[in-house]
Amino acid sequence: MNDWRKLPLRLTQVGAYNSPMGGSRKPASIDGNEILFEIIREGTVYGFEETPVLHGEGSVFCHPPGNRSVSDSPPESYYACLVVWFECERKDFKLDWPRCFQWKDRKSMHAFAGEMLQAFHYSGLDHGVIGDLILARLALELERSRSLAKSQDVHPQLSLATDFINKHYAEPLSLDDVAAAADISVSHLHMLFRAHLGESPHQYLIQKRMRIAGHALATSNQSIKAVAMDVGYPNAESFCRAFRKFFGRSASEYRQAYFR
Repeated sequence: MNDWRKLPLRLTQVGAYNSPMGGSRKPASIDGNEILFEIIREGTVYGFEETPVLHGEGSVFCHPPGNRSVSDSPPESYYACLVVWFECERKDFKLDWPRCFQWKDRKSMHAFAGEMLQAFHYSGLDHGVIGDLILARLALELERSRSLAKSQDVHPQLSLATDFINKHYAEPLSLDDVAAAADISVSHLHMLFRAHLGESPHQYLIQKRMRIAGHALATSNQSIKAVAMDVGYPNAESFCRAFRKFFGRSASEYRQAYFR
């Protein structure tokens, strides 16, 4: 991998994009002196493999010149991502990174994405410093991804459990349900989540529900009560308490800030 620090890259934009169901209708084209990074924060999107593969939360796409951004999701899905644009002063440059890699720690990915949006738009910090920080962190996560890929595979029972939660998050799930889907005990389920994800199964479920609720509030005019029902909260008051605890603001405040 060539050293990005030797390239005269200039950060030009940091933003958040939430696609409609089915994905984006207008993928972005990357011009001859641009690089686009997309970090998937929620949902699923097809990659650029010969036989397209679905990529989810924590996937990082690097789009060199002459390519286009991700765009296609299954009809029943969407994707939300952090988009980061760089411009290079040289026309003949090449950033020798893979087209896609995985940011393994979901919590740190979400925290970093939020910090970079805040830093770029509201902090008044030098954009050159922010750009260097983003590139350095992406390079670090790429190395971590490569290192972990060599040393361990995703635990099969954990994959079964997370897949089950991702498919049934809107239903009244119990830990017994999730453990049964993975064919393990509840105590073993807790151990796997703590060891591999650093959180409990319940915390994973709450994050899934809250991020999907946030996407719905930011991209539709559904009532808060309807959004609550769609993510598994028949009681709107319980949903509003959970939403405020997770995002640090009320559902109505969140909608006012992001709905367009």
